[in-house]
Order: sequence, then structure tokens, then C-alpha cells
Amino acid sequence: MFLRYLLVDSLGQFRLVDSSPVEDVWAGRRTADALGYPIGNELRLVTVVCNDEDLQPRKCFFLRAKLEDGQITDESRFDAYDSMTEHARGTYDILADDHQLDGWPEDWHRQLAVALDVPVAELRRIGIGGPLLMADLWGFSIDRILQYFEEADQG
Repeated sequence: MFLRYLLVDSLGQFRLVDSSPVEDVWAGRRTADALGYPIGNELRLVTVVCNDEDLQPRKCFFLRAKLEDGQITDESRFDAYDSMTEHARGTYDILADDHQLDGWPEDWHRQLAVALDVPVAELRRIGIGGPLLMADLWGFSIDRILQYFEEADQG
């Protein structure tokens, strides 16, 4: 499996971005300017876990994080962790989930499908957070998180 990252720019358009700057921005090693698109004071990022064989999306994870001077704020990072872990446990913090799932372009299904070159029907599994947050919380590499997805897919 592999990851594709898409951000929403300041015009509300999805843009494919390379993994290295995304991972660096999340880790605090670079500012959001490294992403190559104007995004204002908020990072809206979709992480798509794709199959190696057919390149089809397995799951799309949504993440919103506030930026201050191009860096993800600690408060925003913790809110994202809370939302993801509550969602995974099947208990929902309505305010945190609302923040993560609101504020996306109204036509996000269509834009995401076009960017990934797949039918909209292929975008049937969505989640909050994703591999970046999982790796950070669990202390694993992103490669190990992808192995987890592969194992879960086979089992």
C-alpha cells in the first residue's frame, strides 16, 4: 500500500502534494509554505491509503489543523488526536468530529475522485486523522502503519 496526500488550497481546490513536505510540516520540520500552494491559516489534508496493485483508494482520512506562522498549532494537533482516537473507539466527541469533518469544499467527492482518477463510488470509506497521526501517536514509522493496513486488508 502507499499514500497519496491532497490538500485544499485557499481557492477550495484539491491539490496532490508530495509526501516529504507533508510529513515534514506535520513533524514541525518545515512550514506550510513547503507544500507549494497557498492554504491560508489552516491545513486541510486528505490522506489516501491506496492499493499497490490497482492503485485504488482503500480509505480516505480527513484532517484539519490550524496554522500559526505556517506551523501546526499544538492545540490543533491535540484536537486532531482526540477526534481520531474517539472516532476509532466508536465514541464521538461531536465538537471535535464536527471540526474535522466541516469546512471542506461542497464538491469534495467529485474533486477527490478527479484528483485520484477514480469513480466517486470508489470513495466509500472515510475516516478522521490517518497514518500521519497514527504514526505519531503510536511511535511507529509510516511504513509500519501501512503494513498494518495491508495486514488488516488480508485478514
